[in-house]
Amino acid sequence: MKTMILLLFCGFTALGFSASRTVSAITDDGEMTSTEFSDYSELVEITPIPDAPEVIWHYSVTSGITQKVCPIGYNSDYVFTGGWYGGGVMFTGIGGDGTALWQTDEPSVGTNEYWTWLGTGTAAAKTTDLFYAIQLWTVYNDNGTPGDPSDDYMVSEGNTTVKLYNSSSATPVWTYTGGPGSFITGSVEAPGKYACSDDGSILASGGAIDGHLAIQFFNSSSATPFSTYEDLSLDYYPRQLRVTADGSKCIFRVSATLYRVDTATGTLEASYSLGAGNDCFAISPDGSVVAYGFTAARIATWDGSDYNLVAGKAISGYYGGAATIASDNATVYFGFYRSDYKSNKILKFDVSSSVPVWTYDYPVGSGSNQDALQWMDCSDDGRWIVAGSWGCTNGGDEIQVFDDLNPDSPVFSIDTPGSMFHVDMSPDGRYITGSGKHVHANTMGSGTDTYFAEIDILGIEGAESPNSLNLMPISPNPVTGSLSVDFSLPSAGPVRIGIYDLSGRLVQNLAETHRTAGLHNMSFSTDLSTGVYLCRLSSGEESVAQKLVVAR
Repeated sequence: MKTMILLLFCGFTALGFSASRTVSAITDDGEMTSTEFSDYSELVEITPIPDAPEVIWHYSVTSGITQKVCPIGYNSDYVFTGGWYGGGVMFTGIGGDGTALWQTDEPSVGTNEYWTWLGTGTAAAKTTDLFYAIQLWTVYNDNGTPGDPSDDYMVSEGNTTVKLYNSSSATPVWTYTGGPGSFITGSVEAPGKYACSDDGSILASGGAIDGHLAIQFFNSSSATPFSTYEDLSLDYYPRQLRVTADGSKCIFRVSATLYRVDTATGTLEASYSLGAGNDCFAISPDGSVVAYGFTAARIATWDGSDYNLVAGKAISGYYGGAATIASDNATVYFGFYRSDYKSNKILKFDVSSSVPVWTYDYPVGSGSNQDALQWMDCSDDGRWIVAGSWGCTNGGDEIQVFDDLNPDSPVFSIDTPGSMFHVDMSPDGRYITGSGKHVHANTMGSGTDTYFAEIDILGIEGAESPNSLNLMPISPNPVTGSLSVDFSLPSAGPVRIGIYDLSGRLVQNLAETHRTAGLHNMSFSTDLSTGVYLCRLSSGEESVAQKLVVAR
């Protein structure tokens, strides 16, 4: 495999991608560095080459279990799917072939009993090996001839478990058991009813206690909820539930009202009227920006005590289906579907502007099948966008990937046999998943199609050659205070490592030193403000760069 580095210039702009997953490095102990701020205007001419995206693996069954949730976890090494009529299924992401590693256990039932209506929701941490399965099912007694349900009777419904897993085993780390008389989850077979923080330390699971709305908050260290939010006035389950990247806030909607809850205490911080029922809903990673809408695309921002509308645009003849927001708190994408269910529309907005930066219209379809956008995600820097939809005859493909720099047409798409309900994208925008029903959503039937694809668009030939300068994946990324830089030199020489803003200005000089040929590792601290930057490595006449997201 070759390391993918893409440098695009407007002043100085660079985005980096790497296919390497394991790095052996020589640690430079005791390395001292200093920080300085200055301007930088040097330009480097690098010619990119095409490298086509591709589906790495495709998991498909024609009936039975229908996987509708497919979060990418743990540095894109794993995918944990969930949905209708079955449990969670763990797959290898990078390097996988679509063969299931393991599945969650079936619910326990008594003698002459069987379970039915099992739904499984799944959530995956991005930076650690932690995965959650949230399950709901009903138990019946087989009171007579096996296989003849005419005289069977219900034993219990609303049976609930929440389980924490590592990727390596179907044996849960811990299990929480709820059910009638305690906590019951809502329908969990689709996303938006539960969510976890980026590091997996916090899980929010929506549901009900004694018939009123409740959200339980779990810590990865314990099966006992550490806090609970309840609203006795609401007999609805929460929808479009999200948590911030750090797990400190839970933001969700009930009908046309947004609620913001502090997870540590389970207390309501604010509520905000959305104006209409909204399936189109997204929050920024820090919760400061909300995108929503039904017949209009609307953006609200947090002022410390409440949300306030800052932008809005009516989308005539369309309904909101999905949205996603980048880590810069400024880049917002909406997905709308046409009111006759024959086409979709993708729009990009900048926060505080009601004029779209660009719009892409799907082809107009035909036939009886309805098309509707279901879910969207974008890379941390907002460069790459993935959208999943039901699809219709002669319409656009069900999975579409867009490049913000070239929005005239999708850079990659997958025409699936049925309908997609969920898509996910890795933080660097390199990998995507999509999962849904094997037949169209309007058609009776079941089955699953789950895809894992790599989105390599442009790169530099031979970037992993021992005769060239190489910058390995920066870790962690996003950065919250310190970062580790792994790199290799083809020969001994001077080394300069700096962080630049997207205009090309040097904002922090990390190192100016001399190194021998081979692999090296250097660690640094940074107190840069939240945003997207470029980390540039230079030695002699060569330089390479990689995008860097700073999160606080």
